[in-house]
Amino acid sequence: MSAKSPLFDKLRAAALSIGQSERTAEGKARLMASASYRELRRLTPEQNAKLGLSPKARHYILKTTKRVTKATPTISARQYETKRARELFGLAPEKATEARRQGAIPYTSADQRERVAKAAITREENKVVAEIKRMRATGGHVPSNSPDKRRHGRFHPVTPDAERRYRVIRRRKLAGEHIPDGEWQWMIDYARRFKDPRYELLRGSPGAFGFSLIV
Repeated sequence: MSAKSPLFDKLRAAALSIGQSERTAEGKARLMASASYRELRRLTPEQNAKLGLSPKARHYILKTTKRVTKATPTISARQYETKRARELFGLAPEKATEARRQGAIPYTSADQRERVAKAAITREENKVVAEIKRMRATGGHVPSNSPDKRRHGRFHPVTPDAERRYRVIRRRKLAGEHIPDGEWQWMIDYARRFKDPRYELLRGSPGAFGFSLIV
């Protein structure tokens, strides 16, 4: 990545905003913007906290950095992934992700494969949850598709806890857990009504992902 780039401009602006001189700001920005992703390392939880970030934040600094201070230039996970995808594949991160899904390029690690899968699950459920919230605001219900209406009822009222409950049961199911009948019927009726992209998987056998999700 060339020094005169959007990343260079952001790094330079960040340095100037904390009172560094133009010369220092440009020097630090140029060094970080032109660095390969291989020359960077992730901040530790303690270093994140020192910079006022979440301990789990994914921010990166130069490997040669000996002491982390408020003046240390960092880049975000998104900026790091942009560097890496362009250097390895000549693609933007979104294009690289799609290429991996299609098997055109490999995952760099099992950890990356798992992170990508978790992110996809979160994006999908966020769309469903947004629809649940809209229906709750209008006072609608979710029809039951159960053949046993006496046991499961003809519809489900959309309660204030519906979004959280849907996330929890959906993730349990995708992680391969057995879901009791009543909870499963509730979840699958919501999945059907809101067109969850994993509807067929949710209604079938236990999920095949094999990783845990924190809820």
